[in-house]
Amino acid sequence: MLSGRFGLVKAYLRAVRVGSWIGWLFNFGLGSILFAFPPVGRALVVSFAFSLATASIFVLNQYFDREADRENEAKAVLPVASGRITPRGSLVFSFSLASLCLTSVWMADASLIPLFLVYLGLGMAYSAPLPHFKTVPIVDFVVSGIGAGLLPFIMGLEVSHQLTPYPFDLSHSWVRRRYYDALLTATPLMLFYSGSHIIHTVRDYEADHKKGLHTFAVRYGRKKGVKLAGSMFLAAVLSPFVYLALGLLSLGYLPWYLIILPFTAPVAVLYVKVSRNLSTRSVASLQKVATRYGPLALATLWVYVFLLRMFL
Repeated sequence: MLSGRFGLVKAYLRAVRVGSWIGWLFNFGLGSILFAFPPVGRALVVSFAFSLATASIFVLNQYFDREADRENEAKAVLPVASGRITPRGSLVFSFSLASLCLTSVWMADASLIPLFLVYLGLGMAYSAPLPHFKTVPIVDFVVSGIGAGLLPFIMGLEVSHQLTPYPFDLSHSWVRRRYYDALLTATPLMLFYSGSHIIHTVRDYEADHKKGLHTFAVRYGRKKGVKLAGSMFLAAVLSPFVYLALGLLSLGYLPWYLIILPFTAPVAVLYVKVSRNLSTRSVASLQKVATRYGPLALATLWVYVFLLRMFL
């Protein structure tokens, strides 16, 4: 009996899928220290709440996608699709995580609740039968870029209220600079996660096509999907240099991007191979490499920014 309960606990922990959203947490962490250090206690509570919200979204995604996941070789082993967690159990678990998240936010700062509700709502709308954004081509990767790139970063900024004290007063140059810096930093994050989403739909092409899900790859084809994703990855890498050329970014920010540039090399090399020999297996390999090096790059950037804030 004890081993059975332990197995069930492991299934619930696996349903959270932390490895799939660790990069989102680093986006959140980067925003939280970009302009200033937040109070430690507040940062810990809001970070915990963000983790709960993200876990809730991933569990809910498995609830809505359980039938499609059973037809997908890579996802058939997920706890809900495999039957180790019942649909009702996953639904209760997801809403319990969301409730604990909102309770934690309310205890830390109730003014952050609307932002968390938007985050949770967008995550639900992505997988729910209506509006089911994941099956609306173009909307799917835009929503993914916002949900995985922009919102976690903005939520991190709001840990120390870096934007909301000045939402309408743009008359001061330093206030405008803060908004510009936030937008310039968020843009490559959004591009990266939008491209990653397209690669995800390319990997799941066969299963989604069989189930009649009109994802971007199903609607426009895998080759176009890989090309568009590659364009987004390239735009994300080149964006800081474009900023410099347009005078939107000072040279002082360039090391922030150069420090993560080496991590893009393995992804770029594998992307070239995948574009020449497109297959489900090769795309899955590309996604694994991107998942491995993306969070590592963001973690390195976070440490670099942390040290700058600590000693400068």
